[in-house]
Amino acid sequence: MNEEERWIMHGLDWDDPDCIRTVEGLEAYIEEVGFLPFFRCEIPGFSAEEHTAADGWWTEDPERDPWEWRKILASRGKVAYGKFFDRKAGFISKKWFPAFANYRRDGYDFDARWDDELASARSKKIMDLFGEGHEDRELFSFEMKQLAGYGKNGEKNFDGETTSLQMQTYLCIRDFRKRKNKNGNEYGWGIAVYSTPEHLWGYEHVTSLYSEDPKESALRIFRRVRELYPEAEDQALVRVLGLKNVIEHTEKKVIPYPENLVKALRIDGLTADAMTADQIAGLEVAVGQLRDKQQKTIVMKYRDHMKNEEIGRIMNRAAGTVGSYHSKAIGKLKWPRIAAWYLDGYDVSIRAYLKKKGIPYPVQIIREDGQTVSGMDHCLRLGISLKHYDALMTAGIFTVFDLIVAAQDPAWYKSIRGIGPKTAAEIEKKLDVLYIDQLGEEDEKK
Repeated sequence: MNEEERWIMHGLDWDDPDCIRTVEGLEAYIEEVGFLPFFRCEIPGFSAEEHTAADGWWTEDPERDPWEWRKILASRGKVAYGKFFDRKAGFISKKWFPAFANYRRDGYDFDARWDDELASARSKKIMDLFGEGHEDRELFSFEMKQLAGYGKNGEKNFDGETTSLQMQTYLCIRDFRKRKNKNGNEYGWGIAVYSTPEHLWGYEHVTSLYSEDPKESALRIFRRVRELYPEAEDQALVRVLGLKNVIEHTEKKVIPYPENLVKALRIDGLTADAMTADQIAGLEVAVGQLRDKQQKTIVMKYRDHMKNEEIGRIMNRAAGTVGSYHSKAIGKLKWPRIAAWYLDGYDVSIRAYLKKKGIPYPVQIIREDGQTVSGMDHCLRLGISLKHYDALMTAGIFTVFDLIVAAQDPAWYKSIRGIGPKTAAEIEKKLDVLYIDQLGEEDEKK
């Protein structure tokens, strides 16, 4: 991850007993789990990066550097290396490759895919280089580009086409080799050398699951990662593994709020089960600082467990637009001044905030848990913005009880500068959902 112009690797300490310290250890781990992205992804722990020493990278030391290990593993051919995971690099073991090939290819050899008009002409120009009579060919990436007619006056998007062919499992990176000058001496950096997986392990092995329904192969892959990472979100699994139409065939695991939101924030060291009630209370305040459309997206996605398509229908927006709202909301929740509410805690933050305003508010608020709003809570706990809370305080409305009393008058907001009818309706709705309705549930339990 690039943080403040520095490339930060999220691995382990070299002395950590769980740290993989050798290329043989990484190879054995890949064969044990079956397949593994190279860099950290949406599934915590599911990468070579997170299992190797953080300070070993980019040292060019083949004894310690995972960046060097990928070259060694690609050349050995015991595991396949390529852009197999969400168009990013990773490894697949020999045992698991047939499942990936059967699903990703949908049972098609490339020639058959071309005959059925399912492949692009650009891809065919690349795959023809490995066609009949050239099945065991190994080519530098620059050789492929030239021979397939890509370049300044030829075809475009060579990198995109080769990545797609790797995702479809028709190509893999066989090695990293240096160029040679006319005297046969190597020079420069190691360059990717491509081949087909059939060149590594033979046609019969790679296609050994063609008789199986591709969806069954996909389910096998999905279940394997679900077994290893039971807390991972299904959508993250689908994206990273390059699967489609799989979740509907599996039992959906619903992660409760706010655990699901905390996971989505992906802040190192922050987990819902380790958060105090005060931090969880602060999370509600933080969500209240988002723009209206972003806040609604977060609430519907995490509290109501709705998909982007469902949210889009309610908001009259495309699913992609909802996805954009979501990305911006998660990013904003990480802003230091907003994140402080759930990192430092609600009580600490509200007291500091009021102190800056010169408003004494020493009331100790007792909460049974982080998701329960008390009548003595500040209105801010209902998930309203600081701007609107300032307006309420100016009118003498501090607590939830204060708001309930004020809202008895249908026109309560008209005397408050900065609160209009639309905002007032949103505040009343939050009051009902987070406090009034909860009181009804408590009565039912009694």
